[in-house]
Amino acid sequence: MGMLPQYISDSAQIDNCLVTDGCDISGICRHSVLSTGAVVEKGAVVEDACIFPGAVIRSGAVVRRAIVAENAEVCGGAEVGEMKGNIAVVGIGVKVPGGTAVKAGEQYEG
Repeated sequence: MGMLPQYISDSAQIDNCLVTDGCDISGICRHSVLSTGAVVEKGAVVEDACIFPGAVIRSGAVVRRAIVAENAEVCGGAEVGEMKGNIAVVGIGVKVPGGTAVKAGEQYEG
């Protein structure tokens, strides 16, 4: 049995994204790929990013020009990546706490 279809709430703003099965999108997503089971909560922003399966972007988090690996969590108040510079990376299963800034080109492993 496969995943359920994606859920896109009324609060979601999606522009030029690939949203796969099982995603739960309530935040802002632009020019991004959202893999199976990814969650973007209301109040979160994802731009020019790849969000891998099972990753969660919490309300108040900002992810730009980044890769967020499987089952990672970006908490509210965290900022991952920047609009200029190299791609930022969050590792598999890693939790990025609120208030953390992962700069362009950095890899965050917790």
